[in-house]
Amino acid sequence: MSPRRAAGRRRRGRFLVLEGLDGAGTTTQAQRLAAWLRAQGRQVHVTAEPSGGPVGALVRQVLTGRVGGAAARPGAANPFDPHALALLFAADRLDHVASEIAPRLAEGQDVISDRYTLSSLAYQSLTCGGPAWIEAINARAPAPDATLFLEVSAATAVRRRFAASSRRELFEVPAFQRRVARSYQRALARLQEQGERVLVVDGEQPVEAVTAALAERVKSLL
Repeated sequence: MSPRRAAGRRRRGRFLVLEGLDGAGTTTQAQRLAAWLRAQGRQVHVTAEPSGGPVGALVRQVLTGRVGGAAARPGAANPFDPHALALLFAADRLDHVASEIAPRLAEGQDVISDRYTLSSLAYQSLTCGGPAWIEAINARAPAPDATLFLEVSAATAVRRRFAASSRRELFEVPAFQRRVARSYQRALARLQEQGERVLVVDGEQPVEAVTAALAERVKSLL
């Protein structure tokens, strides 16, 4: 068989997204799920949002307060405009898909992203007047094959984040995280109503148990 015909018959990889509150364990579980998939003989690429691209780098600077200095922090007199930040997230997502996610899926690799559109719906909906505009600016972002949501309480998420690092990003404030937890539930319901596959896993379990639960959910997609 010619290389061209073989490439034409190559099966598209699976696009999986891990979501949850900051501290839910998405970064850890993305790596562990990737290891499990590789053990099944699959090629896997792990990525995250904000991405490593140029727009993602700017987003990270805003989140850590390195753009605008103190004015980027919650409660500051002149914080970074939330609508501008939402647009940056959406722009980074499209660049992320075009430059990193889509090419690897086309090559037959599975792609696991630590955060994607659901994060914008949960976080930016709270600062931009609701989900409708957030959905509109992210409309061109392709839906993943499955969104795997690690469900933990806001108290657990904040405790884990504070234990892991003394550095605080823009949204890592306990009171705001409680609002985000409720916003995530509304956003999950919207995605399900729109026909997207959303799988909820108890993220309060031990790390190994969470990985096993994720693997069990993913099996049917392979």
